[in-house]
Order: sequence, then C-alpha cells, then structure tokens
Amino acid sequence: MLHPTERGHRFAAPDRARPDDGAVCMSVRKTTGFTLLELLVAVAILALVAVGSYRLLFDTIATRDQGIAHEKGLRDLQRAGMILQRDLLQAAMRPIRDEFGDVQPALVLAGDKGLEFTRRGWRNPLQQSRSELVRVRYRVVSGQLVREHWTVLDRARTSAPVQTILLDDIRDFRVQAYAGGNWTQAWPLLSQSQRDPRTQPLPEAVEVRFTREPLGDIRRVILLPETTADAKPDENKS
Repeated sequence: MLHPTERGHRFAAPDRARPDDGAVCMSVRKTTGFTLLELLVAVAILALVAVGSYRLLFDTIATRDQGIAHEKGLRDLQRAGMILQRDLLQAAMRPIRDEFGDVQPALVLAGDKGLEFTRRGWRNPLQQSRSELVRVRYRVVSGQLVREHWTVLDRARTSAPVQTILLDDIRDFRVQAYAGGNWTQAWPLLSQSQRDPRTQPLPEAVEVRFTREPLGDIRRVILLPETTADAKPDENKS
C-alpha cells in the first residue's frame, strides 16, 4: 500500500502557470476603450447639438430684441399721438406776431412749414410772469417729427423755439384741415386770405398722416374745440 502522503502526491493536479495581474489589467483596458471611429461619431454628434443650441439661442435673442424694439416703437407712437391730441384739443383763437412783426392767424397750415397754432393750458408751476398760452409747431426735420414751442407768443427776431423730437424714421408726413365738409392742405383758406387774421376761425378737425416702419401708414384725426369770438354785451339791453 502507498503511504498517504505519496497517495496525495500521486493524484494531485500539477500546478498551472497563472497569468500575471498586470497582464489581466492590460487586457481589460484594451477591451473597454473607445475606437477612433466612435470618438469621431461622438464629436460629430456634439458639434450638431452645439450648432442647434447656438441657433436656438440666437433666434431667441433676436426675437426678444425685435419685441423690445416693437414695444418701444408703439410706446413712442402713443406718446407722440397723446401730445399732439392734447395740444390740438386746447387750440385757442389767439393770433400772434411773428419775428417779422406780421400778424399770423391762430392756426396756420402751410406745406413744409408744418402745423403751427396757439394752445392754452400751458402749466406754470413756478408762477413765472408769462401767459398760459403757448405757440407750438409740428413739422418733420431730417425724418424726425419735431415739436417746437416758443416761450413768448409775439416773437422777436431773436426768439428761438424749444425743440422736442417725438418720433424718428418718419416719411410722407401730411397734415390736412377739415372745414365746411372739405379737406384742405392749407389754412387759412384762400377765400379767407383777405380777412383780418385776428378773426379767422379754426378748422373743425385736423388730420395727421405719415408712414413709419414697421407699422406702415399712420392716420389720426383730431376734432378741434368749438371756438368763437368773445361775445360783446348788448348795450341796448337794460
């Protein structure tokens, strides 16, 4: 019989060579890496996503800027219309003397010179020694709608108007006066040219029309107040 120790040696399996731990790690790294083609595909996908995101951001910013510009344009237009309407609703039958000493009617409409008239209600919070009446003029200068007013009614040669720019990018600015069922581009009428400027009436309404992008054609009709000459007392009435 064999000795137990010999029996174990006889039937024991021979030792096999085990791979080195470093070799195992190297093989694992090689099987879990990315190929060059996979990297190129990933970079291409990332570039497409970046381009799409940039385009979306650019369109969003452009839309926001357009909205802000459109809102500002509407706000400026409403402000200009409010100022014009406020002035015309307070038009007064008060002729003036211009810088040459000539008497001008209460309202003058003459082509390129724009619309000029006298209005009441000029606030005087500082209690200055001046009238509550003021002479204003609307006209277009270099594509800008300008409101001018004089600090005195009867002007001297050195009197200069105070200018306020209401709107820009104005084209085809036109003003018409309505009286007697007809529109006219000049006021006073030719039939009234021989009358005393101090007694010439105001028109019934004024139409202001102009073009401004991107809104297009803008038209506004403003009714003027009914103004009549001051009534004289009846001397025969007891």
